[in-house]
Amino acid sequence: MRGAVISNPYIYTLSIAVYCTAWTFYGSVGRAAGSGVGFLPIYFGPTLMACLWWFVLRKIVRISKVHRITSIADFIGSRYGKSAFVGGVVTVIAVVGIMPYISLQLKAVAASYTVMISHPEVADVARQAFFGDTAFYVALALAAFTILFGTRHIDITERHEGMVAAIAFESLVKLIAFLAVGLFVVFGLFSGPVDLYAKAQEVPEIVGLFGFDSMPGGYASWFSLTFLAMMAIMFLPRQFQVLVVENVNEEHIRKASWLFPLYLLLINLFVLPIAIAGLILFPDGAVDPDTFVLTLPMTGNAEILALFAFIGGLSAATGMVIVATIAISTMVCNDLVMPFLLRTYRLQQEDMSGLLLSIRRGAIIVILLLGYLYFKLIGESYALVTIG
Repeated sequence: MRGAVISNPYIYTLSIAVYCTAWTFYGSVGRAAGSGVGFLPIYFGPTLMACLWWFVLRKIVRISKVHRITSIADFIGSRYGKSAFVGGVVTVIAVVGIMPYISLQLKAVAASYTVMISHPEVADVARQAFFGDTAFYVALALAAFTILFGTRHIDITERHEGMVAAIAFESLVKLIAFLAVGLFVVFGLFSGPVDLYAKAQEVPEIVGLFGFDSMPGGYASWFSLTFLAMMAIMFLPRQFQVLVVENVNEEHIRKASWLFPLYLLLINLFVLPIAIAGLILFPDGAVDPDTFVLTLPMTGNAEILALFAFIGGLSAATGMVIVATIAISTMVCNDLVMPFLLRTYRLQQEDMSGLLLSIRRGAIIVILLLGYLYFKLIGESYALVTIG
């Protein structure tokens, strides 16, 4: 029964939406508040790439099934004669590269939690630095969830049906939550989009956000960010996991190639309106733009909506962390630890499933603690948009 649920193009598409993390939920608004439409290349790139999925992604899925590829490290290594060295290098790069992104998720969850419990002192809290060890407990909780969803048993295909179902549900929650906040801001705090933009025209700083030249670096930045996003949607470890490894039917790619861009359109529909509303209602930087998704509903006395927004942001963060750490732990186990153990100790065990599970669970805990360490040492000094 569970397999029948997972074997669904809509579930598959929603799982791909793990691309939209806490950076999307909170950081996009923060970026829009500073650079206007400059947040769009991060989503324009995947939209362009989705147009090629039926030709490119379908081929990658077929290759991966034939060669029993279980991660992006395996895929790249297989392109170079199944090179263990190349797979190991890719794994090391992925582990190092994932640290700031996990730090971003921890920062977003801890910050949003702080804003929620400190209501109604929105403005004062938004100015404060990150504090306490909320992020540490979040990291431990996420480690527990990841182990629960991703390392209960060893599957030779490395598919995780429970994880895919959970991620799909989280993607639906964060989309509905963001749309609900957007509708409330536009039609609750203002009298509609016409009223919002009319008030925005009265503030010269906000008017400048509507132009394409508002983004630092101009068209060169647009092109480079769009290209990077095109590569990210395909080759980030978590995206490769859901796009390729978790794919159970290549026909699902056909529907995902138009349904996923529609998802991106919907979740970004209200980014600029929310950013503009925040700049109008909280002038002179009174509130951190990264928190507008929470603070605007609070300003309108919509505490239930603010709580729903917090849950949406939590879903965005946890979804990314769970899939990324499962993918990275698999790579660490298969491409770093096990080759080392096999060469050094010449293991002779017939059943090594227990050892593999222990290595992956340990890797998950270490990766999340390293992400927390990055957050404490470096991440606290930067806004979400800067880390992103």
